[in-house]
Amino acid sequence: MLIQMLETGPLMVNCFIVADETSKEAVVFDPGGDVDRILKILSEQDLQVKYIINTHTHWDHVGGNRELQQATGAPILTHRREASGLRDASTRAALFGAAVSDSEATQYLEEGDVVVLGAIQFEVMDLRGHSPAGLGFVFEGEMDMDGVPEIRKLVICGDALFAGSIGRTDFPGGDMDLLLANIRNKIFSLPDDTLVLPGHGPVTTVGREKRHNPFF
Repeated sequence: MLIQMLETGPLMVNCFIVADETSKEAVVFDPGGDVDRILKILSEQDLQVKYIINTHTHWDHVGGNRELQQATGAPILTHRREASGLRDASTRAALFGAAVSDSEATQYLEEGDVVVLGAIQFEVMDLRGHSPAGLGFVFEGEMDMDGVPEIRKLVICGDALFAGSIGRTDFPGGDMDLLLANIRNKIFSLPDDTLVLPGHGPVTTVGREKRHNPFF
């Protein structure tokens, strides 16, 4: 399994490229912009994009959707309740002085779905609270930890949980109590050594956030 994280777009969203090394199929999560950099990585690794997935559709996470789809032909996946955010991303970005393109969802995801990428399976998790229908994606991969290959769980969680913080809930559709409950009941039910891949900032672990995140 290959994992590449890069900060994209004006608000430095973490875009994750996850690929199956055998099939060379890839998923691009939350392409916030800088699509030329994303395409460069895909080309260097000889990867074919199978899906473009948005954890949620706040404009900073979807700014590169359209350009990446045009370049790769890959479908755009998100939750049905979030899909309208793709169609007015440019309007919302303009309020922040930014320019992004609108896009359109091709397929819809919800909790309980499984996205298959070669030998990798992403289990879809409901992480509502920061946005009306935010999603998380849990999967397993072999990581090189201190020079020793180790199988461990990972979760791509969008803006639900950060290292030392959580996503803001003052946007339309936000709900602090629901977000905290989803983090406790969903993310914190994963093993402590699960890697948390958030929408902004550094990678952390479930155990570290359970012990040190001030919201818990």
